[in-house]
Amino acid sequence: MTISERYEKMSLWTRLKQADRPVVLYGTGNGADRILDIFESSGISVSGVFASDGFVRDRYFRGYRVKSYDDITAEFGDGIIIVLAFGSSLPGVIEFIRELDSRHELIIPEIPLYGGSLFDEDYLESKLMSAEKTRNMLADGISRQLFDDAVNFRLSGKLRYAELTEPFEKSLKSLLSGRCHRNVLDGGAYRGDTACSIISALMPEKVYAAEPDRKTFVKLCEYAGAEKRAEVIPVNAALSSEPGTMPFSSQGSRGSGRTGAGKRARQDEVMTATIDGIAPEDGFQLIKLDIEGLEAQALRGAAAVLAEHRPDLIVSLYHRTDDLFEIPDMVSAMLPGHRLYLRRVPCLPMWDLNLFAVSDDGNA
Repeated sequence: MTISERYEKMSLWTRLKQADRPVVLYGTGNGADRILDIFESSGISVSGVFASDGFVRDRYFRGYRVKSYDDITAEFGDGIIIVLAFGSSLPGVIEFIRELDSRHELIIPEIPLYGGSLFDEDYLESKLMSAEKTRNMLADGISRQLFDDAVNFRLSGKLRYAELTEPFEKSLKSLLSGRCHRNVLDGGAYRGDTACSIISALMPEKVYAAEPDRKTFVKLCEYAGAEKRAEVIPVNAALSSEPGTMPFSSQGSRGSGRTGAGKRARQDEVMTATIDGIAPEDGFQLIKLDIEGLEAQALRGAAAVLAEHRPDLIVSLYHRTDDLFEIPDMVSAMLPGHRLYLRRVPCLPMWDLNLFAVSDDGNA
């Protein structure tokens, strides 16, 4: 099978432009704002907007009266195209989305959160050689299947391409257990949930937990004080290629990120730090980066640590359109000989797609 034969031929954007049935949007948050902006610039018509029952109320969103799902189906029937406009990892929400997919045509756009082109036919055509190169770097069949699924999902928005998942701790144990991880860096630590999973699975001595959002950092410090299995060292900074400051959209939630994260976020200035600058003398043996599109910049700021200590890495591949192709290539160049894997936790859209780069020496 050639690389082009593995992938869908029509993008969700073309499908929606050609739609001969009512298109309705499910959701009213920042994701819906972005999707409606794209629809308006692309000439895609929307017939209505609905929300989950607890979020309907008596309100309008972007000029559309927010209705319930029952109201939408009563008005348009089952022959609608539903465009999902929010993300969730809640099992009950994901199950309802599966039910919608079984009853209607469901499309789940994955909008680049922090920059890049829409993933359409022209974009994929321009990346076919990169796709082949990236796919051939991956160390096992699960990773190659996840890569193909990621391309197909981003192109088509079809739910069936987002089903291959496993819990984060399972990925940690299967790919990284039995190795020496004395010092871990958790970039994008939020309130400590990932640090807790890493400690449970790998039992490091210290976790340096970097989180720029000031409100979230307070919660992270509370977690650090309560965690007794390892020393958690909170770092109130965004990881980047240079120390300094940067604008930041602060929401005190997972929606926080550098400016552009959302229309409703409060704008702050936060400190930036490099991984080389905060690393202890004996370096890091594991670095995890889920930092809202700054992953490549943070890796550039880790050149000395990567060269000297050759740590294992876990790096998110979903914040920018090009990350799926560029970050594996970057990691392979900076850590030659590391084995590359893809794994993903259950959520929709196809977020939380992680690249695991695993050294052969066990980080002794």
